[in-house]
Amino acid sequence: MRFHVLGTGAVGCHVAFDLRSRHNVTLILRSQRTLQDFRNRQNEIIYQRINQADPIRKGGFDTLIASDINMGTLKSPMEAVVVTTKSQHAKEAVRSIKPYLSRSSTLVLLQNGMGVADELLESLWSTRKERQESAPAIILGVNRHATVRTEPFSVQHVSGWERPGDGYFLAAFPPSPDFTSSEQQQYKDQTNAVMQGFCNVPGLNTKVVEWQDLQTRMMRKLVVNCGMNAITGILESTNGDMIRNPHGSQLIRTICEECAQVLTELNTTADDLYEMVESTAIGSSETKCTTVQDILAKRLTEIEYINGYVIRLAKERNIPVPTHQLLVSLLHAKEHHIHAG
Repeated sequence: MRFHVLGTGAVGCHVAFDLRSRHNVTLILRSQRTLQDFRNRQNEIIYQRINQADPIRKGGFDTLIASDINMGTLKSPMEAVVVTTKSQHAKEAVRSIKPYLSRSSTLVLLQNGMGVADELLESLWSTRKERQESAPAIILGVNRHATVRTEPFSVQHVSGWERPGDGYFLAAFPPSPDFTSSEQQQYKDQTNAVMQGFCNVPGLNTKVVEWQDLQTRMMRKLVVNCGMNAITGILESTNGDMIRNPHGSQLIRTICEECAQVLTELNTTADDLYEMVESTAIGSSETKCTTVQDILAKRLTEIEYINGYVIRLAKERNIPVPTHQLLVSLLHAKEHHIHAG
């Protein structure tokens, strides 16, 4: 199976590195400059587990540039595309390769937050006819690996490769309701083959779960991100510094109270959600989450797919979430102040 990896940050480099041990892998790069940078690095990805003394270099990757004329040489639609861009960039990234996608293609979405799959379908395959005839199959994933990009095409793997509760959790997004029974079976076979491709690579530590199970896992991870990302991003702090800050921990409690009211599918209490966020922060106390990394690099954050997703859902359900709204506004103000882009 050939995997195309769209996005070469920490997650993309980790996935590409491990997939290459069993599969053909093509990196879809965003520009000629990025391609030249990769060539200057001997077309290799450098990977290091935190418990290993020496990094490992791996080559053998093919490359393409998104929207480049050279992509016209593709003889058939892309088989499996792992999309690891930031949530806010996923739509335009997938749009750039849309001519090379078909119903026989499968997208694997590994973004933070929620709402990316719906946004892609509504924006790029907006009619029922398009979704039935030309939209790719979609797999969603919850990423429980902790990885850090140390420099371009270099990744440090902090955790996630062995514990049962870590790794990748994957499930197929429900197919079009207009599919016939044979089309539904084809969709199932297609997505199962791609997920099995992940499972065949031990370092990815992948589990395939039912759709409803994945939705629950996504929502619980969303709560963790809602509790930690905006606050640490504003403070530019580690997770541990935030949870040890009494004002920070009180903000997290309030966020969890609002999440418990909005995310009723979780059928849990604010105290349970707070304990989950707290244990995650303590377990990754020295880590600066992705939002902090984005702020320090003067990049726009994914907050609209994290706390912003809860705000939009709360509006649909007529539930006030003032703390979520305040944190999102503060983080956007900070993005503007530092000229993030």
